[in-house]
Amino acid sequence: MDLHALNAEFGIPGTLSLVEGPGGLTLIEIANPLATARLATHGGQVLAYRPRSAREDLLFVGERAHFAPDREIKGGVPLCWPWFGRDPAEPERVIHGFARVLEWTPVQCEACADGSTRVRMRVTDDARTRAIWPHAFVLEVEIRIGATLSVALTTRNPGDSALRITQGLHAYFRIGGLARLTVEGLDGCRYLDYAAGAPEPEAVQEGDLIFRGEVNRIYERVPSSLSIQDPGLGRRIRIDGRNSGTCVVWNPWIASARAMEDLDDGDYLRFICVETVNAASEVIEIPPGDAFTLAADYRIQEF
Repeated sequence: MDLHALNAEFGIPGTLSLVEGPGGLTLIEIANPLATARLATHGGQVLAYRPRSAREDLLFVGERAHFAPDREIKGGVPLCWPWFGRDPAEPERVIHGFARVLEWTPVQCEACADGSTRVRMRVTDDARTRAIWPHAFVLEVEIRIGATLSVALTTRNPGDSALRITQGLHAYFRIGGLARLTVEGLDGCRYLDYAAGAPEPEAVQEGDLIFRGEVNRIYERVPSSLSIQDPGLGRRIRIDGRNSGTCVVWNPWIASARAMEDLDDGDYLRFICVETVNAASEVIEIPPGDAFTLAADYRIQEF
């Protein structure tokens, strides 16, 4: 990307600039009265977000994360689309779809009246995507950086047949450790358990979720608001999802973290994923000419 041209069109003096990041990727850096943030046009994802009042960043990106045009960036808020997990039609395809390795085009950067900053990025189908997934689409992410981080992923169907998708906002949250950490709001929810050695493939959550080993679960019929209680960093993270009835919670624990080339061995102690998704039985069908938006708001409450 031509950074000079991009800054001339989208830069906001003193607030937003486009810069070259690791691996030559284009980053959008934001510093407004309410928060700071870093976004990547590669994958259209948020990499960092910190309200002015917070002691630590909301999100986790590991030191070994890949920054390359043909690789996904592990951390921040990757956008999983047009399938979440394995493609049910062709399981051998890349996990979590192709949106997170596409180059997204900025279409709007705006300073809002309340002090927040809004960024919109877009991708559309082309020969490369149609070779993988033979459908027309317009995919747009709107990211708002303020006292709250808001991410909204909108799929538009310009074709003449329905689109069937699963998708997710695969948020990696920075944590201060797992020993006392809990996820609240899932009590009574049925879940599918994909962790290695899981005793039962299906179960029901009893009480708050705690971490004593690998967690890899898809929860169904979840409430719109969940929270992470993190005594290690002295804060609570509130997650308010929209148009999502499923949630994924993931922490790889020791063995799986060691097996991943883009995680340090100890990174499993530094993050958990609580993901706002449409997955498993929650398949979204978008009629021709229609659109669907999956969204989440993230807020830090320190104590």
